This record gives sequence, C-alpha cells and structure tokens, in this order.
Amino acid sequence: MRPSRRPALKASEIPPQNMNLRDGERHSIVCPDCDTWHPLYRKMIKTHHLDREVRGGRAPRCPGSAQLIDMDITVEQWGEAMVAADSTATGRRSARQHYKPLAEAPMPVSRMAQAPKSETDRYFPTELNSAYQRAREAVVLHRSGCEACRSGRFCGTGRQLDERETWTEAAREEQRTKQAREQQADRNGERARDTLYALRRRSQWAEQAGETAERMNNRCTPRIRGSRSEFRGPQLPLSPYNQAAHDQRQAELGKQYARKTQAPSPA
Repeated sequence: MRPSRRPALKASEIPPQNMNLRDGERHSIVCPDCDTWHPLYRKMIKTHHLDREVRGGRAPRCPGSAQLIDMDITVEQWGEAMVAADSTATGRRSARQHYKPLAEAPMPVSRMAQAPKSETDRYFPTELNSAYQRAREAVVLHRSGCEACRSGRFCGTGRQLDERETWTEAAREEQRTKQAREQQADRNGERARDTLYALRRRSQWAEQAGETAERMNNRCTPRIRGSRSEFRGPQLPLSPYNQAAHDQRQAELGKQYARKTQAPSPA
C-alpha cells in the first residue's frame, strides 16, 4: 500500500479521543474524511471504501485511505492527553437535577374532627401465610406423583407433609385470633377515651358557666309596655330636624336630576 500524496497528519494535532494507541490493542484512528474508525498500517490509515457493503473496483475509495500519520508523540503523552480531555468533558457536564415531589396539602383544622378514623385490617399477612402456602403446595405436588397416596396406602413422606400443613394452618389461625383480639382491645380503648373526654368536657362546662347560661336562656320575664330594652341603644330621630330645609333640599335635587335626564345627547 503506497501512501497518498496528501501531507502527513501530526498525531499531536489530532484529538486524543480519535486515536487508540493502547498496549495490547490494535492501533486505530478515525478517518478525517468519513469519520469512521480504521486500523493503522505502517503509520498509514488502511485503505477503505465509502460503501462498506460493496468491495472492489465498483465502490469508490475514501480519499482518506493511505493517509500518513506522523507519530510525533509517545503512547504516554497520548494517555495524558486522554485523561485531560476526559476530565475537561466531565467538568463541562451539568449536575443532574433531582426534582422532589410536592408535599401533599394537609387537612384543614376545621375538618380534622370530622375525619374518619383509620380502620385497621382484620388480619395482617405474615410469614405464616407464605409458610402455609408452601406446605399446601408441597402436599398437592406430592400426592399428584405418589402412587401410595393416590391409592390410600400409608406414605411416610405424605404423613409428614400433612402434619406440617396442619401445624402451619393452626399457627396461622392462632395468629389471626391474637391480632383480632388486639384490634378489638384498641377499639375498646378508643371508645373509652372518647367517652371519658365527653364526660370531662360536660363536667367542666357545668362547673364554669353551664348552669348560669342555661338559667339566663330559659328566663322569660314580662316586659312593661312602653319600656326600652336594656340591650337597645338611645332612641334615634325618625324625622329631619328642620323639615322646611329638608323639603327645599329635596326639591333642588329633583330639578338637577330632571336637567340631567332631559339634556340632549351629543351627536
């Protein structure tokens, strides 16, 4: 392969990420014309074609074929340039932004007293459910392939599997009963606390002003005819102080209103 007539490219002027000079790997370079990777052969870019699917004289050869590369740097210098380029690219990357979900709006204070209390489940799934399921599947699988169990004869393995299934089922029912008992005790405690709170509020109201307020609300005393209520303010005048001046002012206002309504509108 003869070198092309183009001037040789200096390796120091080529971006380090466009060359591969690692030890133990085939040296390669990105062709400056077709921007594809090609191996280096005797410090030249190996001959290649623009169309990879077609070979031979029918495919045009890339102008970058047999391009000379002047290796004016060592492998160590190329490695240092690669590290510097990688650190620069890493520094240019923007930090990833993490968007936190918006917090859920809390319930208004006016609705807290009316909020329904959370109902606990009757039975919380535990490891006993999984153990019982595995024991049940083992029994079904054994009986489907055991001749003795299908014919009703004694089988030691089948008896052990049945005992394990029975034990896990009994343990699960015991756990379920225990949890139901605890939940019922919690509900009874809540009802007892609510009742105690209501009784305490009633006693506080009775001690402070409950009887006095009830007595004042139920009091019904006859009112003397013509007397003024103690909750009413001073008597306000219902007629103008100067009747003649008031009539004159009303007449003037009526004339002003008549002139405004009878004035011709501008064209």
